[in-house]
Parts: sequence; C-alpha cells; structure tokens
Amino acid sequence: MLNLQPAVTATDGWAAEGSGAVYLTVNNPTMYDTYIVSAASEAAGRIEMRDGDKAVTELTVPAYGRLELKAGGPHLLLIDVKKPLKAGETIEIALTTDAGVVIKTECRVKS
Repeated sequence: MLNLQPAVTATDGWAAEGSGAVYLTVNNPTMYDTYIVSAASEAAGRIEMRDGDKAVTELTVPAYGRLELKAGGPHLLLIDVKKPLKAGETIEIALTTDAGVVIKTECRVKS
C-alpha cells in the first residue's frame, strides 16, 4: 500500500564547530502539530533540546508550518561530543517525534 501522506522533514541543518549547537528547519506539511521529543547522533553521547539557555522536553512544529532552530531560540546542543567537530565535516542527526517517527538529516559543520 502506498503512503501518500506528506512527511515531516528537516532541512538546512548545520552545526557550530566550537559550541556543538545544531540549527535546522523542521517542516510540517500535515494538518496536525508534531512534537519532537528526542534527538540523537553518533557524533555525541546525547543531544539536549533547548529553547534559549534552558533545556526543554519537546519542541513543537505547528501544523502546516515549520520550526526554525536558530541561535538564541530553540536549538539542539550536542553533549559529550565524541571527537571535535571540524568545519566541512557532516554529521547525521535523527529527530524522533511523539508518534515514534524518526526524521534523519545531515548537518554540515561550520566554523
């Protein structure tokens, strides 16, 4: 059976070389809000979801909308980075929604 439902995607991802902060855009073409409840990467022991300087347990992607993860606002923070990030490298980030859907995206490391 073919699934013709629009998919939530993550685009325009990049990671900051020194801080381990990750910025990207999550696009939600569906009629329901989507909640990002966790993030993971082989590049780090864990990833914290943050809004400004505080940790949060979920990030909301509005129905028919998008969530921009950017400096000073919601973003991801790599904790226990396994090896220093170097400009030009690419890391994979996996976002998990409250429905258990995993959204994978690649993020280029920038200085």
